[in-house]
Amino acid sequence: MNENIEHIEDLIGKFIVDEASEAEIRELREWSAHSAENQKYLDDAKLIYEKAQLPGKEQFDADAAWEKVENQIKGKERKFKIMLPIWGIAAGLILIFALSFIFYSIRQSSQTQEFDFTADLTVVTEKMPDLTEISLNKNSEVEVDYNEREKTGTIHLSGEALINIPDSKKVNWTVQAGELHIDDIGTVFHVKAFPDSAIVEVTVQEGMVRFYKDDVEGITLSAGEKGIYDKDLNTFSKLEADPNVAAFVTRSFDFQEEELSQILISLSQVYGRKIVMEGDISGCRLTVNFENEDLNTILEIIAETLSLEVKDEGSQIKISGDGCF
Repeated sequence: MNENIEHIEDLIGKFIVDEASEAEIRELREWSAHSAENQKYLDDAKLIYEKAQLPGKEQFDADAAWEKVENQIKGKERKFKIMLPIWGIAAGLILIFALSFIFYSIRQSSQTQEFDFTADLTVVTEKMPDLTEISLNKNSEVEVDYNEREKTGTIHLSGEALINIPDSKKVNWTVQAGELHIDDIGTVFHVKAFPDSAIVEVTVQEGMVRFYKDDVEGITLSAGEKGIYDKDLNTFSKLEADPNVAAFVTRSFDFQEEELSQILISLSQVYGRKIVMEGDISGCRLTVNFENEDLNTILEIIAETLSLEVKDEGSQIKISGDGCF
């Protein structure tokens, strides 16, 4: 409803009290036919006005009332226009307030913005109006309802996302993953909730979140903790957070005495390359950090550290060796 609301309210007021001209009635009909929202606005105004009528108004006789006091008022001109019936004043005021309330409600609802983001083959990062950052991993999507006036936001997630909320925290954010809710009490957290998986994971990097269902109390997670919900068992549990959970966004890794097999799985997921091992090397352990390096550099460093050989075969990358040295 983008029209001049004051003009429309004036037309509606005249129409309801039977004072609108044919041209005004025609204009109002065209306006109400423009959308269901406009028609509902008009219908609500008429209903409220009808409910506002005070009983007994038909019996109000302005002339009789004037005759009763006429002899007491000497030297003054008879001015009926200032003697508005009480019911008219009351109903008119109610109508004005009602129209204002309806318009305010419409404006309130129109403050909600909707955003849709999808990540198919690459990671997608989007910023919301309050500068909250949503990073989607591959094969993930979100629908966002954002209301700046009410300072609320809901992220409907299918897949995996890292959510980074500014320290100023101007909006109260909630993530919904199916029937699960994650209420933000902090600033940076990760959610993994693929529809075909029986496990939903929430990892907190900074601050706190509440992880729950409508019918299950759930758990509160602090920085460094990982929450798991098992759909089959309908249970929540806590674990120590994986330090590399956000690597699909940051491409930064922190491996502490990690087995080579797990390291290569993590790298394969983030960089989208198939990595295979040849030889008795899967149990080799490594402590190393990488900060936003390309995959070839990471694999060369791993190979040099463990005395292994790396070969890019196009469709896959092969790491081979006789053992760990």
